Amino acid sequence: MRELELLSHIYRSNPALPAGVTIPPGDDMGAVLLGGATVLVTVDQVADGVHFDLATTPIEKIARKAITRNLSDVAAMAAKPVGAVAAACLPKGFGEDKAKTLFDAMHATAEQFNCPLIGGDISMWDQRLILTVTIFAEPDGIDPVLRSGAQVGDVIYVTGKLGASLITTDDPPGYTHHLDFTPRIALARKLAVNSAIRPHAMIDLSDGLALDLPRICEQSNVCAELDTNNLPISHAAHLAAQRSGQPAWQHAMGDGEDYELCFTAPPGSPSIMPAEIDGVPITQIGTIVAQHPGPVVTVRLPDGTLADTASLGWEHKG
Repeated sequence: MRELELLSHIYRSNPALPAGVTIPPGDDMGAVLLGGATVLVTVDQVADGVHFDLATTPIEKIARKAITRNLSDVAAMAAKPVGAVAAACLPKGFGEDKAKTLFDAMHATAEQFNCPLIGGDISMWDQRLILTVTIFAEPDGIDPVLRSGAQVGDVIYVTGKLGASLITTDDPPGYTHHLDFTPRIALARKLAVNSAIRPHAMIDLSDGLALDLPRICEQSNVCAELDTNNLPISHAAHLAAQRSGQPAWQHAMGDGEDYELCFTAPPGSPSIMPAEIDGVPITQIGTIVAQHPGPVVTVRLPDGTLADTASLGWEHKG
């Protein structure tokens, strides 16, 4: 079973959903009308052995990631978080002190982003630690940015730097991006409220640029072309390249768990797009070039040749 095949099966049921579902499955968050207001919802989980290693990762960082991973989805919609609920499957023998540390850190992280943890569920079992978090959000005066709005001629941007998020670096000391990243909520809302640079489409990069940008293309019925020379490559990706022998741009596109934003904006945006917002760089990396069908995303390599990105990125398989 491949994750994308299962998701495609789920999306085929979208036309049968009631009219109150204003954003169906297929975006970073779903949305429903509740009392005349739009409520956005996202749910995600982190599992020991998949998203972290309980034996070597501080409990506080595991708790933080469980919350911020979901808040990155909120950022992708340019929404404002309002509250969260969490469910935990704790391994038997996990211990009361560790459990208290875990939930205290989840509470503290949620409060940091004005998204109070308001409830949830706890169970014990014989397997590894799993944390599942659901976050509710509201537009708060800014229309949600969907994956489906990209247009031919749009410029493609990413925030931050990409690649090798699992590698711990010394800048700052002990920093491991997939655990310590900051979800780009404030940045996304500053982009989306500005009509001159408001994204036509946006997604958070959880599975890697090589897999997540095609999701924008598929939802928008367009194709994209990237240039490896323009990619903002992280220091960790260069370290990974030294170890793997693969080019750093390949790590930047395919390693996953960047939790940055990828978005498309109008053709005239490069002249007015800020180089950074709140200290976070914004980099132009490509263009929406054609309507579907065709190779969904192609990348111009350092030697000038074009290749597709189908073999890169992270996908759950089972």
